[in-house]
Amino acid sequence: MDYLPDPGSRLIVIAFEGWNDAAESASRFTKDLVAQMGLTRTGMIGGEEFYDFQTARPNVVRGDDGTARIDWPGTEIHTGSVPGTGTLLEVIVGDEPAFLWQRFASLIVDRVEDGDAVVLMGALLADTVHSRPIPVTVTTDRPEDIPAADAIRSEYEGPTGIIGVLAHELSASGHPAVSMWAAVPGYVAGVPSPKAQLALQGAFEELTGLVLDQGDLVDGTRDWEMEAEAAVAADDDLAAYIHRLESMTDAADLPEASGDAIAREFERYLDRRGDD
Repeated sequence: MDYLPDPGSRLIVIAFEGWNDAAESASRFTKDLVAQMGLTRTGMIGGEEFYDFQTARPNVVRGDDGTARIDWPGTEIHTGSVPGTGTLLEVIVGDEPAFLWQRFASLIVDRVEDGDAVVLMGALLADTVHSRPIPVTVTTDRPEDIPAADAIRSEYEGPTGIIGVLAHELSASGHPAVSMWAAVPGYVAGVPSPKAQLALQGAFEELTGLVLDQGDLVDGTRDWEMEAEAAVAADDDLAAYIHRLESMTDAADLPEASGDAIAREFERYLDRRGDD
């Protein structure tokens, strides 16, 4: 069963740059979603109430005619619909706020209505390896409602970012969201990861049934893997660490490599792509 809104309601996708966005994976996926769907910017949550402009500086931008404008840090709201369908789509993406998180979260939660489906996108640093698939964990308060997504109920305790706050506040308001977290290798966190972005895209397609253009993500993933390989080859300690992680990853994934599991994954792939 695809995780889509009721007729006349919205699919709302939310991501933030900053602490929730390892290797810019979640924010890049979400901005690409805006571009692919041809959404229109219709709102902004920003200002000194929520942002520290010494930390996230405003930018001077000039148009083709030389006219200047100031782009202020903030969170943009984009709206429209999925081309070829009647599915209404709203994408909220921007900088993680610096101040008044409870007030900020309430502004977003108040936008959500009965029947809307909300997806929160995030990425975190983890003991994963560049040479293996990027794991994406899908969590929700009601995993039984979306069995096809392999969702689980989160048991996390500890510090959280604005995505974790929103997940909690949405659930408390009676609108539980689905959260997707890509686990990015910590030793390559300094550069954007097209492989993690591609993993989030695949998980999003699996969840919603929507099919997106991969663009240059496949080629970007190959380049990213080659750069990671070069970094590992130049550092014996890092190479030994990666070898241990690869061995543990392969051992943990071995039960999932059965013929039945592969067949199930292939059937799910055909189901997603068949209508295209």
